[in-house]
Amino acid sequence: MDPVKSWQKSRKRTKFFIVVLAITVLLLVIYLLVSSRTDTFTGRWVAWKSSGVDDYLLFPFETIERPASTFYFEKSDQDFPISDINYEFNGQAQNANLEALLEETGTSAFIVIQGDVVLYEKYFNGYQRDSIVTSFSIAKSLTSLLVGMAIEDGYIQSLDDSVTQYIPELSQVDPAYQEITLQHLLSMKSGIAFKDTDIPWHDKSRAYYHPYLRQVVTQLPIEESPGTTFVYNSFNPIILGIILEKATGQSVADYFESRFWMRLGAEYDASWSLDSEEDGLAKMESGFNARAIDYAKIGRLVLNQGEWDGSQIISAEWVNNSTKIESTNLVPRIGENVYYQNGWWVIGPTAKDKYTVFGWGHLGQYLFLFPDEDMMVLRFGKEIGRVDSWRQIAQQIVNGVVDK
Repeated sequence: MDPVKSWQKSRKRTKFFIVVLAITVLLLVIYLLVSSRTDTFTGRWVAWKSSGVDDYLLFPFETIERPASTFYFEKSDQDFPISDINYEFNGQAQNANLEALLEETGTSAFIVIQGDVVLYEKYFNGYQRDSIVTSFSIAKSLTSLLVGMAIEDGYIQSLDDSVTQYIPELSQVDPAYQEITLQHLLSMKSGIAFKDTDIPWHDKSRAYYHPYLRQVVTQLPIEESPGTTFVYNSFNPIILGIILEKATGQSVADYFESRFWMRLGAEYDASWSLDSEEDGLAKMESGFNARAIDYAKIGRLVLNQGEWDGSQIISAEWVNNSTKIESTNLVPRIGENVYYQNGWWVIGPTAKDKYTVFGWGHLGQYLFLFPDEDMMVLRFGKEIGRVDSWRQIAQQIVNGVVDK
Protein backbone atom coordinates (compact mmCIF):
# COMPACT_ATOMS: atom_id res chain seq x y z
CA MET A 1 0.00 0.00 0.00
CA ASP A 2 1.11 3.55 -0.74
CA PRO A 3 2.72 4.91 2.50
CA VAL A 4 0.80 8.19 2.12
CA LYS A 5 -2.55 6.42 1.77
CA SER A 6 -1.66 4.15 4.68
CA TRP A 7 -0.84 7.17 6.82
CA GLN A 8 -4.07 8.93 5.80
CA LYS A 9 -6.13 5.83 6.61
CA SER A 10 -4.43 5.49 9.98
CA ARG A 11 -5.06 9.17 10.70
CA LYS A 12 -8.78 8.80 9.88
CA ARG A 13 -9.02 5.83 12.25
CA THR A 14 -7.29 7.83 14.97
CA LYS A 15 -9.65 10.79 14.46
CA PHE A 16 -12.65 8.46 14.55
CA PHE A 17 -11.39 6.86 17.76
CA ILE A 18 -10.83 10.29 19.34
CA VAL A 19 -14.35 11.43 18.39
CA VAL A 20 -15.89 8.23 19.78
CA LEU A 21 -13.83 8.57 22.96
CA ALA A 22 -14.81 12.23 23.35
CA ILE A 23 -18.52 11.42 22.89
CA THR A 24 -18.24 8.53 25.37
CA VAL A 25 -16.53 10.73 27.95
CA LEU A 26 -19.10 13.48 27.40
CA LEU A 27 -22.00 11.04 27.84
CA LEU A 28 -20.36 9.62 30.95
CA VAL A 29 -19.93 13.11 32.41
CA ILE A 30 -23.57 13.95 31.60
CA TYR A 31 -24.70 10.68 33.19
CA LEU A 32 -22.68 11.33 36.35
CA LEU A 33 -23.95 14.90 36.58
CA VAL A 34 -27.57 13.90 36.03
CA SER A 35 -27.46 10.88 38.35
CA SER A 36 -25.94 12.95 41.12
CA ARG A 37 -28.99 15.25 41.09
CA THR A 38 -31.60 13.11 42.81
CA ASP A 39 -33.47 16.30 43.62
CA THR A 40 -34.65 16.28 39.99
CA PHE A 41 -37.01 13.96 38.14
CA THR A 42 -34.44 13.05 35.46
CA GLY A 43 -31.71 12.53 38.03
CA ARG A 44 -33.87 10.14 40.02
CA TRP A 45 -34.95 8.21 36.95
CA VAL A 46 -31.31 7.77 35.90
CA ALA A 47 -29.83 7.08 39.35
CA TRP A 48 -32.58 5.04 40.97
CA LYS A 49 -33.49 3.06 37.85
CA SER A 50 -36.43 0.62 38.08
CA SER A 51 -38.63 0.90 41.14
CA GLY A 52 -37.90 -1.62 43.88
CA VAL A 53 -39.11 -2.63 47.32
CA ASP A 54 -36.23 -0.80 49.02
CA ASP A 55 -37.12 2.56 47.51
CA TYR A 56 -38.45 3.73 50.86
CA LEU A 57 -34.75 4.16 51.71
CA LEU A 58 -34.37 6.64 48.83
CA PHE A 59 -37.37 8.91 49.32
CA PRO A 60 -37.69 11.29 52.27
CA PHE A 61 -40.48 10.29 54.61
CA GLU A 62 -42.65 11.17 57.58
CA THR A 63 -42.69 8.73 60.47
CA ILE A 64 -46.01 7.36 61.73
CA GLU A 65 -45.53 6.46 65.37
CA ARG A 66 -46.94 3.31 66.92
CA PRO A 67 -49.35 3.55 69.85
CA ALA A 68 -48.44 2.73 73.44
CA SER A 69 -50.83 -0.25 73.45
CA THR A 70 -50.29 -3.08 70.97
CA PHE A 71 -52.83 -5.51 69.54
CA TYR A 72 -51.51 -9.04 69.04
CA PHE A 73 -53.18 -11.76 67.00
CA GLU A 74 -53.45 -15.17 68.63
CA LYS A 75 -51.15 -17.92 67.38
CA SER A 76 -52.61 -21.24 66.27
CA ASP A 77 -51.21 -24.29 68.05
CA GLN A 78 -52.13 -26.49 65.07
CA ASP A 79 -49.89 -27.43 62.16
CA PHE A 80 -50.69 -25.50 59.00
CA PRO A 81 -52.79 -27.89 56.89
CA ILE A 82 -51.25 -27.02 53.51
CA SER A 83 -47.78 -28.13 52.50
CA ASP A 84 -47.99 -28.32 48.71
CA ILE A 85 -49.45 -25.84 46.23
CA ASN A 86 -50.81 -26.28 42.73
CA TYR A 87 -50.32 -23.19 40.60
CA GLU A 88 -49.69 -22.04 37.06
CA PHE A 89 -46.73 -20.38 35.40
CA ASN A 90 -46.95 -19.28 31.76
CA GLY A 91 -50.26 -21.13 31.64
CA GLN A 92 -48.64 -24.45 32.58
CA ALA A 93 -49.75 -26.42 35.64
CA GLN A 94 -47.11 -26.62 38.37
CA ASN A 95 -46.82 -28.16 41.83
CA ALA A 96 -44.40 -27.24 44.60
CA ASN A 97 -43.82 -27.31 48.29
CA LEU A 98 -45.35 -24.09 49.66
CA GLU A 99 -42.29 -22.86 51.52
CA ALA A 100 -39.95 -23.75 48.68
CA LEU A 101 -42.19 -21.80 46.31
CA LEU A 102 -42.26 -18.79 48.63
CA GLU A 103 -38.48 -18.80 48.88
CA GLU A 104 -37.94 -19.23 45.14
CA THR A 105 -40.37 -16.46 44.15
CA GLY A 106 -38.64 -13.71 46.12
CA THR A 107 -41.33 -13.63 48.79
CA SER A 108 -40.42 -11.60 51.88
CA ALA A 109 -43.49 -12.23 54.08
CA PHE A 110 -46.44 -14.62 53.91
CA ILE A 111 -49.21 -14.56 56.52
CA VAL A 112 -52.53 -16.40 56.77
CA ILE A 113 -55.08 -15.31 59.40
CA GLN A 114 -58.57 -16.60 60.16
CA GLY A 115 -60.61 -14.65 62.66
CA ASP A 116 -57.97 -13.27 64.99
CA VAL A 117 -55.78 -16.36 64.79
CA VAL A 118 -52.52 -16.50 62.83
CA LEU A 119 -52.45 -19.85 61.05
CA TYR A 120 -49.22 -19.22 59.19
CA GLU A 121 -46.58 -16.49 59.44
CA LYS A 122 -43.14 -16.88 57.89
CA TYR A 123 -40.48 -14.67 56.37
CA PHE A 124 -38.05 -15.42 53.56
CA ASN A 125 -35.09 -14.12 51.60
CA GLY A 126 -33.45 -12.34 54.51
CA TYR A 127 -36.62 -10.73 55.87
CA GLN A 128 -37.76 -10.98 59.49
CA ARG A 129 -40.91 -10.03 61.38
CA ASP A 130 -39.58 -6.53 62.00
CA SER A 131 -38.49 -5.96 58.39
CA ILE A 132 -40.14 -3.08 56.55
CA VAL A 133 -42.19 -3.94 53.48
CA THR A 134 -43.55 -1.30 51.16
CA SER A 135 -47.11 -1.04 49.95
CA PHE A 136 -46.74 0.18 46.40
CA SER A 137 -50.35 0.45 45.19
CA ILE A 138 -51.87 -0.98 48.36
CA ALA A 139 -51.42 2.67 49.38
CA LYS A 140 -54.33 3.49 47.04
CA SER A 141 -56.61 1.35 49.22
CA LEU A 142 -55.36 3.16 52.33
CA THR A 143 -56.03 6.48 50.60
CA SER A 144 -59.64 5.38 50.21
CA LEU A 145 -59.94 4.62 53.93
CA LEU A 146 -58.49 8.04 54.78
CA VAL A 147 -60.96 9.81 52.50
CA GLY A 148 -63.82 7.94 54.20
CA MET A 149 -62.53 8.98 57.61
CA ALA A 150 -62.18 12.62 56.52
CA ILE A 151 -65.81 12.59 55.38
CA GLU A 152 -66.93 11.17 58.71
CA ASP A 153 -64.86 13.80 60.55
CA GLY A 154 -66.55 16.57 58.58
CA TYR A 155 -63.40 17.71 56.80
CA ILE A 156 -64.82 16.62 53.44
CA GLN A 157 -68.52 17.04 52.73
CA SER A 158 -69.12 14.32 50.16
CA LEU A 159 -67.61 12.17 47.42
CA ASP A 160 -69.69 14.31 45.08
CA ASP A 161 -67.53 17.36 45.89
CA SER A 162 -65.68 18.77 42.91
CA VAL A 163 -61.88 18.66 43.10
CA THR A 164 -61.88 22.40 42.39
CA GLN A 165 -63.63 22.96 45.72
CA TYR A 166 -60.28 22.02 47.31
CA ILE A 167 -57.83 22.87 44.52
CA PRO A 168 -59.47 25.85 42.75
CA GLU A 169 -56.43 26.50 40.56
CA LEU A 170 -57.30 23.40 38.54
CA SER A 171 -60.12 25.39 36.94
CA GLN A 172 -57.45 27.49 35.25
CA VAL A 173 -55.90 24.37 33.70
CA ASP A 174 -59.23 23.24 32.25
CA PRO A 175 -62.75 24.33 33.26
CA ALA A 176 -63.75 20.65 32.93
CA TYR A 177 -61.96 20.01 36.23
CA GLN A 178 -65.08 21.41 37.88
CA GLU A 179 -66.88 18.26 36.70
CA ILE A 180 -64.37 15.87 38.30
CA THR A 181 -65.51 14.66 41.71
CA LEU A 182 -63.72 12.84 44.50
CA GLN A 183 -65.72 9.77 43.51
CA HIS A 184 -64.25 9.93 40.02
CA LEU A 185 -60.74 10.03 41.52
CA LEU A 186 -61.41 7.06 43.83
CA SER A 187 -62.94 4.95 41.06
CA MET A 188 -60.18 5.78 38.52
CA LYS A 189 -62.65 7.47 36.18
CA SER A 190 -61.43 11.05 36.38
CA GLY A 191 -60.72 11.41 32.66
CA ILE A 192 -57.31 12.96 33.46
CA ALA A 193 -54.72 11.99 30.85
CA PHE A 194 -52.31 9.25 31.92
CA LYS A 195 -49.73 7.28 29.93
CA ASP A 196 -49.12 4.10 31.87
CA THR A 197 -45.59 3.14 30.81
CA ASP A 198 -42.14 3.30 32.40
CA ILE A 199 -40.79 5.55 29.63
CA PRO A 200 -39.27 8.53 31.49
CA TRP A 201 -41.36 11.24 29.87
CA HIS A 202 -44.61 9.34 30.41
CA ASP A 203 -46.89 9.75 33.39
CA LYS A 204 -46.27 6.55 35.34
CA SER A 205 -42.61 7.49 35.80
CA ARG A 206 -43.44 11.10 36.64
CA ALA A 207 -46.00 10.07 39.25
CA TYR A 208 -43.43 7.84 40.92
CA TYR A 209 -40.16 9.79 40.69
CA HIS A 210 -41.04 13.47 40.39
CA PRO A 211 -39.90 15.54 43.41
CA TYR A 212 -42.54 18.26 42.90
CA LEU A 213 -45.82 16.46 42.42
CA ARG A 214 -47.95 19.45 43.40
CA GLN A 215 -46.65 21.23 40.33
CA VAL A 216 -47.14 18.18 38.11
CA VAL A 217 -50.78 17.52 39.06
CA THR A 218 -51.78 21.15 38.51
CA GLN A 219 -50.72 20.93 34.86
CA LEU A 220 -52.44 17.73 33.73
CA PRO A 221 -54.75 17.81 30.72
CA ILE A 222 -58.17 16.14 30.75
CA GLU A 223 -58.47 13.48 28.08
CA GLU A 224 -62.15 12.51 28.26
CA SER A 225 -65.34 13.20 30.16
CA PRO A 226 -65.21 12.27 33.86
CA GLY A 227 -67.05 9.13 34.91
CA THR A 228 -66.88 7.34 31.57
CA THR A 229 -63.78 5.13 31.39
CA PHE A 230 -61.67 3.26 33.94
CA VAL A 231 -58.00 4.23 33.59
CA TYR A 232 -55.62 3.13 36.34
CA ASN A 233 -54.11 6.55 36.96
CA SER A 234 -51.59 7.18 39.76
CA PHE A 235 -52.27 10.91 39.64
CA ASN A 236 -55.78 10.35 41.06
CA PRO A 237 -54.65 9.32 44.58
CA ILE A 238 -51.95 12.01 44.54
CA ILE A 239 -54.64 14.64 43.97
CA LEU A 240 -56.64 13.05 46.79
CA GLY A 241 -53.58 13.46 49.00
CA ILE A 242 -53.53 17.20 48.33
CA ILE A 243 -57.27 17.36 49.07
CA LEU A 244 -56.75 15.52 52.37
CA GLU A 245 -54.03 17.99 53.34
CA LYS A 246 -56.14 21.02 52.51
CA ALA A 247 -59.29 19.63 54.11
CA THR A 248 -57.74 18.41 57.38
CA GLY A 249 -55.03 21.07 57.74
CA GLN A 250 -52.56 18.26 58.48
CA SER A 251 -50.02 16.24 56.60
CA VAL A 252 -51.31 12.87 55.44
CA ALA A 253 -48.90 11.10 57.81
CA ASP A 254 -50.09 13.11 60.83
CA TYR A 255 -53.75 12.52 60.04
CA PHE A 256 -53.10 8.82 59.36
CA GLU A 257 -51.20 8.47 62.63
CA SER A 258 -53.78 10.06 64.92
CA ARG A 259 -56.95 8.94 63.13
CA PHE A 260 -55.88 5.47 62.05
CA TRP A 261 -52.56 3.94 63.14
CA MET A 262 -52.82 4.81 66.84
CA ARG A 263 -56.21 3.10 67.02
CA LEU A 264 -55.19 -0.20 65.41
CA GLY A 265 -52.70 -1.24 68.08
CA ALA A 266 -49.87 -1.26 65.55
CA GLU A 267 -46.80 -3.14 66.71
CA TYR A 268 -44.27 -0.96 64.91
CA ASP A 269 -43.79 2.56 63.60
CA ALA A 270 -44.68 3.05 59.93
CA SER A 271 -43.81 5.78 57.45
CA TRP A 272 -45.19 7.56 54.43
CA SER A 273 -42.72 8.40 51.66
CA LEU A 274 -42.71 11.99 50.38
CA ASP A 275 -42.00 13.32 46.91
CA SER A 276 -39.29 15.59 48.41
CA GLU A 277 -38.40 17.44 51.59
CA GLU A 278 -39.23 20.73 49.88
CA ASP A 279 -42.63 19.72 48.51
CA GLY A 280 -43.49 17.41 51.39
CA LEU A 281 -46.35 15.67 49.58
CA ALA A 282 -47.13 12.10 50.58
CA LYS A 283 -46.79 9.55 47.78
CA MET A 284 -50.41 8.40 47.98
CA GLU A 285 -50.07 6.12 44.99
CA SER A 286 -47.32 3.92 46.42
CA GLY A 287 -45.50 5.22 49.46
CA PHE A 288 -46.81 3.62 52.65
CA ASN A 289 -44.23 1.48 54.48
CA ALA A 290 -44.79 -0.82 57.45
CA ARG A 291 -44.29 -4.34 58.77
CA ALA A 292 -46.34 -7.16 57.29
CA ILE A 293 -48.07 -8.05 60.56
CA ASP A 294 -49.35 -4.46 60.87
CA TYR A 295 -50.81 -4.57 57.36
CA ALA A 296 -52.83 -7.51 58.69
CA LYS A 297 -54.44 -5.13 61.21
CA ILE A 298 -55.66 -2.99 58.31
CA GLY A 299 -57.16 -6.16 56.86
CA ARG A 300 -58.80 -6.95 60.19
CA LEU A 301 -60.40 -3.51 60.26
CA VAL A 302 -61.93 -4.01 56.81
CA LEU A 303 -63.07 -7.57 57.54
CA ASN A 304 -64.77 -6.27 60.69
CA GLN A 305 -66.55 -3.57 58.66
CA GLY A 306 -64.62 -0.72 60.24
CA GLU A 307 -65.06 -1.84 63.83
CA TRP A 308 -62.08 -2.30 66.15
CA ASP A 309 -62.67 -3.86 69.54
CA GLY A 310 -65.90 -2.00 70.19
CA SER A 311 -64.92 1.25 68.46
CA GLN A 312 -66.16 2.13 64.97
CA ILE A 313 -63.00 3.60 63.42
CA ILE A 314 -64.67 3.98 60.03
CA SER A 315 -68.33 3.41 59.25
CA ALA A 316 -69.57 0.02 58.12
CA GLU A 317 -71.37 1.87 55.33
CA TRP A 318 -68.08 3.17 53.93
CA VAL A 319 -66.46 -0.26 54.10
CA ASN A 320 -69.47 -1.92 52.48
CA ASN A 321 -69.61 0.68 49.71
CA SER A 322 -65.90 0.12 49.05
CA THR A 323 -66.10 -3.65 48.90
CA LYS A 324 -69.39 -4.32 47.15
CA ILE A 325 -69.83 -5.40 43.56
CA GLU A 326 -71.22 -2.81 41.17
CA SER A 327 -71.55 -3.64 37.50
CA THR A 328 -70.48 -0.12 36.50
CA ASN A 329 -67.08 -0.76 38.10
CA LEU A 330 -66.27 -3.93 36.18
CA VAL A 331 -62.71 -3.96 34.74
CA PRO A 332 -63.09 -6.50 31.91
CA ARG A 333 -59.49 -6.25 30.71
CA ILE A 334 -58.41 -7.68 34.09
CA GLY A 335 -61.14 -10.33 34.30
CA GLU A 336 -64.81 -11.01 33.67
CA ASN A 337 -65.57 -10.82 37.40
CA VAL A 338 -62.97 -8.22 38.50
CA TYR A 339 -64.12 -4.83 39.79
CA TYR A 340 -62.39 -1.70 41.08
CA GLN A 341 -64.35 -0.16 43.93
CA ASN A 342 -63.15 2.93 45.83
CA GLY A 343 -59.48 2.03 45.71
CA TRP A 344 -59.97 -1.71 46.25
CA TRP A 345 -59.98 -4.61 43.82
CA VAL A 346 -63.02 -6.89 44.19
CA ILE A 347 -63.52 -10.38 42.77
CA GLY A 348 -67.12 -11.43 42.24
CA PRO A 349 -67.94 -14.99 43.37
CA THR A 350 -68.23 -17.67 40.70
CA ALA A 351 -68.00 -21.45 40.62
CA LYS A 352 -64.20 -21.00 40.61
CA ASP A 353 -63.68 -17.80 42.60
CA LYS A 354 -64.50 -16.80 46.13
CA TYR A 355 -65.67 -13.28 46.87
CA THR A 356 -62.38 -11.47 47.43
CA VAL A 357 -61.41 -7.90 48.30
CA PHE A 358 -57.77 -6.96 47.95
CA GLY A 359 -55.11 -4.32 47.81
CA TRP A 360 -52.60 -4.98 45.05
CA GLY A 361 -49.15 -3.48 44.69
CA HIS A 362 -46.27 -3.56 42.20
CA LEU A 363 -43.88 -6.55 42.35
CA GLY A 364 -46.42 -8.76 44.09
CA GLN A 365 -47.57 -6.96 47.23
CA TYR A 366 -50.98 -8.36 48.16
CA LEU A 367 -53.49 -7.98 50.98
CA PHE A 368 -56.19 -10.54 50.15
CA LEU A 369 -59.39 -10.43 52.20
CA PHE A 370 -62.03 -13.17 52.09
CA PRO A 371 -65.02 -11.71 53.97
CA ASP A 372 -67.25 -14.79 53.77
CA GLU A 373 -64.54 -16.95 55.37
CA ASP A 374 -63.26 -14.22 57.73
CA MET A 375 -59.77 -14.86 56.38
CA MET A 376 -56.88 -12.91 54.97
CA VAL A 377 -53.73 -13.89 53.10
CA LEU A 378 -50.85 -11.44 52.88
CA ARG A 379 -47.97 -11.81 50.46
CA PHE A 380 -45.12 -9.31 50.13
CA GLY A 381 -42.08 -9.84 47.97
CA LYS A 382 -39.12 -8.47 46.05
CA GLU A 383 -40.75 -9.64 42.82
CA ILE A 384 -43.85 -11.41 41.60
CA GLY A 385 -41.83 -14.55 40.86
CA ARG A 386 -42.59 -17.45 38.57
CA VAL A 387 -46.31 -17.46 39.35
CA ASP A 388 -49.22 -16.44 37.13
CA SER A 389 -51.66 -15.58 39.91
CA TRP A 390 -51.02 -15.12 43.63
CA ARG A 391 -54.76 -14.63 43.97
CA GLN A 392 -55.38 -18.22 42.91
CA ILE A 393 -52.74 -19.42 45.37
CA ALA A 394 -54.37 -17.41 48.16
CA GLN A 395 -57.77 -18.86 47.29
CA GLN A 396 -56.36 -22.39 47.25
CA ILE A 397 -54.99 -21.82 50.75
CA VAL A 398 -58.36 -20.53 51.97
CA ASN A 399 -60.09 -23.58 50.46
CA GLY A 400 -57.57 -25.88 52.15
CA VAL A 401 -58.11 -24.26 55.54
CA VAL A 402 -61.90 -24.15 55.29
CA ASP A 403 -62.17 -27.73 54.00
CA LYS A 404 -59.73 -29.33 56.44
